[in-house]
Amino acid sequence: MYEPPNLAGETIAGALFAHYAISADALTFLPLGNDSATAVYRVRASGGTEYFLKLRAGASFSAPSLLIPRYLQDQGLPHILAPLPTVAQALWVVVDDFALTLYPYIDGRIGAEVGLTEQQWRAFGALMRQVHAVRLPPALAQIVPRERFIPSRRNVIDELEAAIARQAFANAAERELAAFWQARRDVIRQVVDRADRLGERLRQAAAPLALCHADMHPWNVLLEADPTGEQWWLVDWDETILALKERDLMFVVGSIGRDLVKPQETACFMQGYGDGEGATPIDLDALTYYRYAWAVQDIAAYGEEVFFLPDRSEDSRRKALQGLMSLFEPGNIVDLALSSARSAA
Repeated sequence: MYEPPNLAGETIAGALFAHYAISADALTFLPLGNDSATAVYRVRASGGTEYFLKLRAGASFSAPSLLIPRYLQDQGLPHILAPLPTVAQALWVVVDDFALTLYPYIDGRIGAEVGLTEQQWRAFGALMRQVHAVRLPPALAQIVPRERFIPSRRNVIDELEAAIARQAFANAAERELAAFWQARRDVIRQVVDRADRLGERLRQAAAPLALCHADMHPWNVLLEADPTGEQWWLVDWDETILALKERDLMFVVGSIGRDLVKPQETACFMQGYGDGEGATPIDLDALTYYRYAWAVQDIAAYGEEVFFLPDRSEDSRRKALQGLMSLFEPGNIVDLALSSARSAA
């Protein structure tokens, strides 16, 4: 979220004191991330300790996004940043229309910006092998979402097409998005239709599912200022799901954007993921589906912010418009989906 939510700082500070026994001296909004339902803050407590605070709008809040990293960390998996418990040992508290969660503040660098070493890529692969092999206790497995092979926000695509067809635009961003959409209507329809067809094929195959982070690109890897280069964290488990392992592997095998993961980095990750046992078999149909589904999800999410979130500022709508346009640039997700090794054609 690029602008603060409609929640007073005094209210947030009061919740920190009431539920975490933390007196906040400073609360700084951080305009980070593309998720319009999430806001984050840097908190400085009276004793000098700093925390990372996350607010997620109630309608989009997912308890597994907190319970899973907490469980994985408790099971001894490395590089997992889990939420801190409240005084009552809860992992979140409800504040007005938001779920508030607190984490340690890591003064680090984002993996996508500074790059991971070959050693870190191998460790990343080894971690994801462990995550995919986890067998959750029944009570936890029951509440984790399961893959339905329907792209996130798939219904929003139809709603956007209907809104564009009405041609009753409220602002310049809507008019520009509509013109861009009309010029690429055939490509958008091709991407959506192929996602639908591949999803149906995979749904009928009913292959075994694994625990997936589901958003494990280098933008969600945080490198700590550690001279050994070994301390890093996989963050942001908001999308965690039981899915095919390719839901995660998509981010490193071909990636989701131009130059995000280089071939040598993919090789190092897969070395760690294979744990010395040779090549890991990858379902190309699944990999292709997830790439198409990611394209559908991003097109819908950016379009939704322009058309269907009236509280957004003109600047936020403009950034969403630019984000949607960038998806169609050479080497980005739409191009990657269309050029995947196998398709539903």
